[in-house]
Amino acid sequence: MHVFISYARRDQASISQLRADFERLGHYVWFDRESHGGQDWWDDVLAHVRGCVVFVFAISPDSVRSKACLAELRYAEALKRPVLPVVVRRVPKADIPAGLTAGLVDYSDRSAETAIALLKAFNALPMAKPLPPRLPPEPEIPTSYLNAYLDRIDAEEIADADQDELLGALKVRLSDEQERADVWDLLVRLRGRPGLTRKVADDIEQVLAPGWQPDPHERFEARYWDGQVWTTLVVQNGQEFNDRSKPPQVNTPRQRGEKTDELVMPSAPVQRKPTAVAVKAKRRVLPWVVAGAVLAAAGGVTGGLLVFGSSSADPEAANRIARNFVDAVNTRDDNAMQRYVCARDLKDNSHLYGAFFDTANVTLESVNVDGPDPRFTILAARTTGNSSVTLSIPLADENGEWRVCDISKALSGR
Repeated sequence: MHVFISYARRDQASISQLRADFERLGHYVWFDRESHGGQDWWDDVLAHVRGCVVFVFAISPDSVRSKACLAELRYAEALKRPVLPVVVRRVPKADIPAGLTAGLVDYSDRSAETAIALLKAFNALPMAKPLPPRLPPEPEIPTSYLNAYLDRIDAEEIADADQDELLGALKVRLSDEQERADVWDLLVRLRGRPGLTRKVADDIEQVLAPGWQPDPHERFEARYWDGQVWTTLVVQNGQEFNDRSKPPQVNTPRQRGEKTDELVMPSAPVQRKPTAVAVKAKRRVLPWVVAGAVLAAAGGVTGGLLVFGSSSADPEAANRIARNFVDAVNTRDDNAMQRYVCARDLKDNSHLYGAFFDTANVTLESVNVDGPDPRFTILAARTTGNSSVTLSIPLADENGEWRVCDISKALSGR
């Protein structure tokens, strides 16, 4: 069954878990991974609304004000798609769109009880009816100044003077707390296009240099940007920790819904590196890693068509595979994770991935494909307790594409 999730950009972290819960129930889930785009992007979104059998509206203070989310909702209602409202961040009842106050699921504090409530609400929905012969008019693409910037970034050519002006405008917009996350994505996109002047390229690198930044998900005070991607290292109440673990309770926790002053982060990065405790792994061999190594020895290794250290696979592709693999691990998306694992490990060592990664959350630290032993390094933290370890996981060039392989080497410290 095709489930469509409509959500606001700032709720992406919650949506990953919501998607995982639906997939555990055996449903295919689609949600838009782009925060903005052109007509092709909007056409693709609407096509998925038409193709879904359940339309999930993720309610939050941002989604109830989002032109795109509300347009998707009204289009789903016009198509008579079953709609399931799910609260991911609480809002006043008066702000919830008309028709969504009945039957909504409070998912703002995920637990076993909320997962059961989600299942019950899903099963109570009526069956999706076939699309009408005459489809309702499609809503127009939501207009935004960001679309104009996106069009300029994706233009075939950008004159040197226009590059300076475009970068300057984005840097100004970066200081707006409400726009910062989307503007940051635009700067990353601008960095990746060819034809930039040396000055503009250097200026972008300075803006996107590694360091602490306001958390784009707005769940914590700051999140560490490693120069390429957002990590899971965060700061809250002056303490650093991995956001896959439970945050330390420094102040008396406020009750859900209680008003509090918002913490305004500076637009410039805080110039300090993560502490040794947050980044360096504890060097002792942890019991959960030893268990994985024992399983590796028992499972054995068989041969396969793998070429290590080959230059036929693009180093940038290795970075993508490592990032995608880490994301799949942290969202417990086994199907996605398997796409990035070599055929040999899928056949002989698949039990190791489940035995290890089901009990850990990971942060990508580096990717190194130079030399005969390409690897990527992760900081793995247990989902319970405070133990963590650094693992260096081999990458293999399998038929011209990078794949995670020989997990037994990483677990045994080889």
